[in-house]
Parts: sequence; structure tokens; C-alpha cells
Amino acid sequence: MTVPCNTGFSELAKFGAGEAADVFKYTAVGKGTGQGAANTKLSSECDETGMTRVASDTTQTVKTTVDNDTIQNIEKFTAGEAVHVKEAGVFNNATIDLGDMLQVGDLSPSADMAKDDTLTITQNTQLKAA
Repeated sequence: MTVPCNTGFSELAKFGAGEAADVFKYTAVGKGTGQGAANTKLSSECDETGMTRVASDTTQTVKTTVDNDTIQNIEKFTAGEAVHVKEAGVFNNATIDLGDMLQVGDLSPSADMAKDDTLTITQNTQLKAA
């Protein structure tokens, strides 16, 4: 299950008002679990070859309820070494453990990856009234 993050939504509002310039286009994966709305980074962000935070292959708006109400980030990772991936998040900064996290989610099931395995992460963040 994915959870929207407080600081990410604050920065998204600032972006809409022209007070911030950082786009939420970076995908990161990690080895921890249990992050929630108050968290600002992944529990244990991956730094293994091929699994580090990158600009998403695709960042676009899509329709969940109404046209363009959802930010969609898609990234295909290729492991350079063995790693067990358990979480993913969307960020507005390319550097590990920096920037604002828009959303976070635990993978279900988690992914045991061997060298050259691929993992495609698709994250949708819907913007809607409560």
C-alpha cells in the first residue's frame, strides 16, 4: 500500500504556487519497510549498483477519477548485484536521502533480485479533495 507523505504534499502545493521549483520525478527503492505519511525518506534506500535513485523513465499525469488528477512515475531498475527490495518512493531530488518524498509504499510481495534481474516500479499519486 502506498501512503502520501506530508512534506511531499506541502512541496507540491508550493510548486503549484510558484514557490518551489523541484519536480517529483525521481524514483528510489529500499530495503526497509513501515514508512508512513510523516516520514521524509525511505527506511533504508538502496545504494547497490543499478538500484540507486534515478529520474523516472516516465513521469506524467494520468486519469484516476478525472483527467490528469494523478502523477504517475514509472522506472525499470536492473540490479547490478543481489539485493532484496522492500519499499519504493517518489522524490523531488536526485540525491539519496535528500529532497521531499511525495509518497512511499512497501512492495507486496518484496523482490529478491539477483544480478541482471529487472524490477519495474509504477507509482501513482492521486491529487484529490478529502
